[in-house]
Amino acid sequence: MKTLKIIFAGTSNFSEKYLSALIYLQYSIQAVITQPDRPCGRGQKIIFSPVKQTAIKKNLPIFQPLRLNDKNFQKILSSFSAELMIVVAYGQIIPQKILSMFPKGCINVHASLLPRWRGASPIQSAILFGDKKTGVSIIKMNNKIDSGNIIMLKECLISPQETSETLSLKLIKIGIKILIKTLFQIKNNIFTETQQNEKYATFSKKILKTDALLNWNKNADFLERIIRAFNPWPICYFIMDKIPIKVWQAKVIKNTHHNCSIGEIISINKYGMQINTKNNILNIEKIQLPGKNIANIQEIILSKKHNFRCGKILL
Repeated sequence: MKTLKIIFAGTSNFSEKYLSALIYLQYSIQAVITQPDRPCGRGQKIIFSPVKQTAIKKNLPIFQPLRLNDKNFQKILSSFSAELMIVVAYGQIIPQKILSMFPKGCINVHASLLPRWRGASPIQSAILFGDKKTGVSIIKMNNKIDSGNIIMLKECLISPQETSETLSLKLIKIGIKILIKTLFQIKNNIFTETQQNEKYATFSKKILKTDALLNWNKNADFLERIIRAFNPWPICYFIMDKIPIKVWQAKVIKNTHHNCSIGEIISINKYGMQINTKNNILNIEKIQLPGKNIANIQEIILSKKHNFRCGKILL
């Protein structure tokens, strides 16, 4: 049976899992579009996106335009005569000229229950704001951000211990399943579209490294959620003696020390390091010192190679 000729656009590890699944299931991927290579890390080495790495391994044509409005690029893209474009965490707005290029249209796989959490960080936002559930939506794209008609969606519960990493893995599994169902429906012209209700639209912003600095003037509940939301990137941290210390795991202790300052270390024991916040106490369980591995607070205490002490105020 003839399969749809597809252009795939994506950049992140999340989107690479969808590309790999489509390749494994022998869908006809004509070409891949991904973000331009950028320097990364302290050494500023050029790192290929996960999508580009897979496309190279599978000998797929790769395009990395700085601007999707480039007429030469659009002409080349049109020459593939693809029927459908699939966009998963690509990172640029797709212009109308490209959206109109494909007979079967362009679909977007988005990691939220649209219209909730449109934008750049839907997984992190769902955890950060304490949502009990999220999911994956597949939409028919238009020229506005994540606002196209919904073709299919699937819900996913968020556990109290969920990090962005663990939630991403859940969403990838259910997302691939409903993408395959959607492609079958599109190929056979049996899909339906449901308009999004703008009244319930919320937006998730792009996350910056500077957003990961813990603010002890926030409630402990919020701080615990942001630690999970920013795991595995950018990883929350606090400053002690001008040194940034990453926080990988924490819990909330429902208690307030009225005589202690905000950001003060109240106690350090085998269970963690207790920090006073605006409301309740944040018990930090796992940290990472610069150049070191992730460690439990108990390991840090036993090593005695630390400057943590009760009464110290953290920034």
